[in-house]
Amino acid sequence: MSQTFLKFIEDLELLVMSSPKIPLTNMVFVNEQEIFRIIDSIRMNIPQEIVDAQRFLQEKENIINEAQKKADEIILNADLKAKQKLDENDLIIRAREESEKIKNEARVEANKLMKEARDYSENVLQKLEIEIDKLLTSIRKGKEILRSKD
Repeated sequence: MSQTFLKFIEDLELLVMSSPKIPLTNMVFVNEQEIFRIIDSIRMNIPQEIVDAQRFLQEKENIINEAQKKADEIILNADLKAKQKLDENDLIIRAREESEKIKNEARVEANKLMKEARDYSENVLQKLEIEIDKLLTSIRKGKEILRSKD
């Protein structure tokens, strides 16, 4: 630290020590102009080391704030990606479940339609068989009638 700077601090200390005390207190009367003059001198003669240290501390604070900001962004992005993945996985699971449900419903419907088609076909064939039996009976009777006339 520069000697000038230390001298101003000593001047300030001497001003306080040499000022009249207020009875029954720890307070003193100081010359306002003199104290402001010393403070201004201190400000104007702050050693470069203190200025550099102050700048270094400010830069350190800026770096820490920037790092914290980046860390917060990374965490936020990671949270968003994780949520997206969960949403995608949830969506995939729901899509698979819905797909299975639709397949099962389609199988049930297909089986129902196949049964109805078989039942209908069996019914039609049964009716056709009855009609054919009637026709065969008629044909046989007609043949018998023709034979009996010979």
